[in-house]
Amino acid sequence: MEIPIEDHKVVGGDFSRIFEAKDYLAMLNVPDEATCVLRGHLILEEVLNIWSSKLTDTEDLFKGGFVSFKTKLNVSNNLGLPDDLSKTLNKINEIRNRFSHRKGYRIEDSAIASLQVKVDECIPSDSLRHCADFEIKGSGKDQDGKEVPILHKWDESNNRIKFLIAFIILMLKITKWMQSEFQKRGIDYTIIEVEGS
Repeated sequence: MEIPIEDHKVVGGDFSRIFEAKDYLAMLNVPDEATCVLRGHLILEEVLNIWSSKLTDTEDLFKGGFVSFKTKLNVSNNLGLPDDLSKTLNKINEIRNRFSHRKGYRIEDSAIASLQVKVDECIPSDSLRHCADFEIKGSGKDQDGKEVPILHKWDESNNRIKFLIAFIILMLKITKWMQSEFQKRGIDYTIIEVEGS
């Protein structure tokens, strides 16, 4: 099913920090795997910040100094983050750390295959596709400056695009799950369409 571009919405409210279009466009357009993974990792850190802050009714639970991703993940687990989601976020953290500690690191096929399985299996949802069934549609300019459509499919993509596809599916699952959990727990949150989008 294709959604017409005019039906796409920009998300604001409590989820705005994890749905900034510039982050996803950068992940799609930057040729560097490390930059793509780092942006995704930073977005996931915001997910942990939102989850922990909302559950503790604290503006910024981790304010006051550097708190590692692993520590934020552990706190989030203690606040009810499901084990399968925690393992998926930890997998992305492992990939990110490989870039930090291995000069010239490239995402390995085995790391992408493991991430794909974790994303497909975490937070089961009938309404979301598996990674291999998801496509990213965009456009670009050819060598003559003419606008051309671009379609990224799992089987035809490099590991950076596969990472991005898995990341997008994961973010959709997280957002849907988080809203449901907030509602069950009676936690107020806002998710709004940004004007002018």
